[in-house]
Amino acid sequence: MKKFTFAVLLLAGSLSTLAQLPDPILINEGLIAGKKASNSNVMVYRGIPYAAPPIANNRWRPPEPPASWSGIRDATNFGPRCVQGGFAPGAIQPLSSEDCLYLNVFTPANSQDELLPVMMWIHGGGFFTGTASSNQYDSQHLAAKGAVVVTINYRLGTFGFFAHPELTEESPNNSSGNYAMLDAIAALEWIYENVAAFGGDPTNVTVFGESAGGVAVSALTASPLARGLVHRAILQSQTEVIGLGFTSSPQPTLAEAEAAGLQQMEAFGASSLAELREASAQAILENFPTGGRVIVDGWFLPKQIAQVYEDNDQHPIYLMAGSNRDEANFFGIGAQSLQQYEQIAGELFGDLAEEFKALYPATDAASADLAIKQAYNDEMAWLPRKLAKHQADWGFSSYVYFFDRVPPGTSRGATHVAELAYVFNQWDQHPEWHEADRALGNAMSQYFVNFARSSRVNGQGLPAWPGFIKNETGNVIILGEEIRTESEMVPSSQVMEFFDQVHQSLLE
Repeated sequence: MKKFTFAVLLLAGSLSTLAQLPDPILINEGLIAGKKASNSNVMVYRGIPYAAPPIANNRWRPPEPPASWSGIRDATNFGPRCVQGGFAPGAIQPLSSEDCLYLNVFTPANSQDELLPVMMWIHGGGFFTGTASSNQYDSQHLAAKGAVVVTINYRLGTFGFFAHPELTEESPNNSSGNYAMLDAIAALEWIYENVAAFGGDPTNVTVFGESAGGVAVSALTASPLARGLVHRAILQSQTEVIGLGFTSSPQPTLAEAEAAGLQQMEAFGASSLAELREASAQAILENFPTGGRVIVDGWFLPKQIAQVYEDNDQHPIYLMAGSNRDEANFFGIGAQSLQQYEQIAGELFGDLAEEFKALYPATDAASADLAIKQAYNDEMAWLPRKLAKHQADWGFSSYVYFFDRVPPGTSRGATHVAELAYVFNQWDQHPEWHEADRALGNAMSQYFVNFARSSRVNGQGLPAWPGFIKNETGNVIILGEEIRTESEMVPSSQVMEFFDQVHQSLLE
């Protein structure tokens, strides 16, 4: 990992300020030139390398610092997306490459001494797809609220999470896997060293992410490698939950991940790590599992994320988290019969199966499907409250939202990812939006930037959002056609108690 330095800030100050861009500005590796966003006064710098290409012998190694360049680097085009199957949804460019460790900067600053809050976005996609270049993450309107927004690519699937005993042996940290998470650390280090050149404050960084990106954010809050680099965190619809989610088991240990890696190498037909590194990226993509899991590797992550929070070893930071009303609809989660409902209850909840069925009763196939969907949605809503209470009880007021706006034109309700366009306030991409949608997008983006600025969400005439405070129950704000705070808990106290029991059983 790189050594922090502020030397570049002194050099950057000798150049023209951002008010005069597209004149080039100086970062550690050289001069870059961007351009103004299409629908705002925000300057955008695309395709900036934050690490060296993780190719050849650097495949399955921690990221190395990027090379310097001479002259002025054109920062008006996105870098390639990381290796993945097919096209990334919404991607402006279709390229897929191992040379993909690039980030993009959106800044509203008029000078390099503004010290605006910084927000680093980690995209979702199940750790096997997605890219920072997706138009879903166009951050110009979010940045215009008063923050420097940085969106990053990171290695995906096998390229980001492959563990193997040979990799562990060659590592000075006695670790392997988690390369995607080390990419995120490298991006945070890049921000620390360079973001002041864009008018950002390197000592005020909020990481935020959705779905798998939310998992990455929670892992960063638990990782000793991120300490001092992250000051606030926002988790949107984190998918690695404890019961009905994709990953009902805890994060794999290094030994478990290494064992899986040995099997994968054998199935591929390679006899050594060197042989695997010589294989083409396409061959790796086609013959290895596409997904990825954060690993308890003893270096990036010393123990289960849930255990880190139980032990109060997470970072002392402020937190915002939330979920959407109809998360399950996005994934097709449900039950097709009473028999499947019974099977799910038994397999996932064991000794708590009867309590589960009492809380989510079913009498026929239709009610069984609704019960499983509701349980998934409730579990996704349980986790933000759990995390917020942990931080609040530690003295860091935190905020929880519940998104229930059904975007115009959708048949899946307020489903997974439905909040993204509102967080990024992408009114210009959605001519079908009603006035309520525009108002909600304006409010959500402002709430997020307010939080990034000072850990407080309220202000600018927004509806009051009460936080979780030490030794108090806390309130959830409902973000929908109206923004309101419910007197009833979301989810209910019975749901909270049930998933608390499930959570505890997995830690024992």
